Formats: sequence, C-alpha cells, structure tokens
Amino acid sequence: MPCVSALARAPRRALHTAPVRRTLWSFMDAGVYGYASRLSEPEPPALRRVRLAALAEAPAEAQKMVSPLQGAFMASLVRAQRPRAVLELGCYIGYSALWLAHGLGHEGRAAGARLWTCERDPAAAQRAQENISSAGLSGSVTVLAQSADSVLEGWDPAAKLDLVFIDANKSAYQRHYDLILDRDILHDHGQIIVDNVLFHGKVHTQDQPSGPTAALDSPARPASAAGTRQSRIAAKLYEFNQHVASDPRTSQVILPVFDGLMLIQKLQA
Repeated sequence: MPCVSALARAPRRALHTAPVRRTLWSFMDAGVYGYASRLSEPEPPALRRVRLAALAEAPAEAQKMVSPLQGAFMASLVRAQRPRAVLELGCYIGYSALWLAHGLGHEGRAAGARLWTCERDPAAAQRAQENISSAGLSGSVTVLAQSADSVLEGWDPAAKLDLVFIDANKSAYQRHYDLILDRDILHDHGQIIVDNVLFHGKVHTQDQPSGPTAALDSPARPASAAGTRQSRIAAKLYEFNQHVASDPRTSQVILPVFDGLMLIQKLQA
C-alpha cells in the first residue's frame, strides 16, 4: 500500500506537468479541478481556439498562459471592479488579455473602457495582436511590443490606471510595483493583480532555516541549471512579497490558488 506522502505527491506532480498551470495544493486533483471548471464561467470559443492552438504548437511555452479557470476568475474581478483603464504587463500570445477584455464586457468597452497589454518578445506580441484582432477586440485592446519597464517608465501619470495585472519577468516584479506606485499612475483604491507569487510552492520555503539543522532535514542534492534558476526566481519573489507586505501605501492578500495570486489595493494618499 503506498504511503500517505506518495499519495499526496502524485496529484501534485500530475498538475505541475499539465500543459497549463492549475493549482499548488495536492488535494486539488484533476477531478476537483474539473468539477470547479465545469461549474464556473465557460471559456468563450474564441479564447478556447487560442489556447488549444498554443498547446498544439508549443506545449512547453504554453505553460506561460493562465488556465481557463484562472482567466474566468480574473474576468470576474474585472467585472466586479468595472475599471476604465487596465494595463497588463506580459501577455505572451494574448490569452490572458482576452480574458481581461472579456471581463470588461461589451458595454464597458462600448463606454470607453480600454486595455493595454505589453509583450517584449516581438513574435509573441505579433501573435497576441493577431489573436486580439481575430476576436474583434482591436478597437479596445492595444498591444505594446515593449518591455514592462519601458511601458511603466513612459506612462503618462495623468492617464491614471484602475487595474494592473503583473505577469512579466518574475525577477523584476518589485521594480514594476515600485514604478507603478512611485510614478503615481494608479488611481487611489486601484488594484494590482500579481501572478506566480508562490511559484510552484517554492517561495514560502525561503522562510525556512538554512543552517546546519536544515541540512539534516533536507539532504543536499546536486542542483540542476533549471533548479538553480527556479531558486533565484523564488528568492526574488520572496523579496517582492515581503516588500509589498511592508509598504504602507497598499493593502494586500496572497491567495494560495493557481501559482499564487496577490491582490493589492492602493490606499488613499
């Protein structure tokens, strides 16, 4: 009979090797995820086509996309907030941008609500533009083929944003956050949604001791290049999370869902 720890690891492995990120926790097996997805807002056909095409062409790269369930969750947040100006940092081929635009709704877009999304990879930005145009959303969604830093540094502070979704270079999250707050480009009570803040369950372990006793608990293993890179990213995200938590300009909550979502609200100055 398998041990309990082996049973707990099996569904976690299955979810982490799936083509699209789902969740961190071992009890969220495929059955639970499927049940939640079936009873949640369905994925619009245009978005489904984009997702399936990406999975067919480049399954490994497609892991950059949010899952349909996360997309529906973010669309719900947008729908509840009813923002007029939304900025996404890092869009890959535009799948998450399509979900954000879906949350704005036809009425919101008709009333002037707009989304700007940026992608530093020219090929991915071009693909995002094509996907957004195919969905008939090019009138209200603008793709900027630029890095997140250049977009934030060049943003007019008079053109205040209501919502920002950060999903770009994980090691630069703190810089992106500080640019948004320091340059005052977010309305008071505006929100920032940040993806991947728990990063495969590796970020919270930065709190654990790293001295001699920790070595006894966790025997050293040779570090692979991928493992070393992931450790560096996790350390940067840990610093970012601590930075936001200690910032009196905002309030925040970290949700242990998907790959970790942080919801940040700017407090009134």
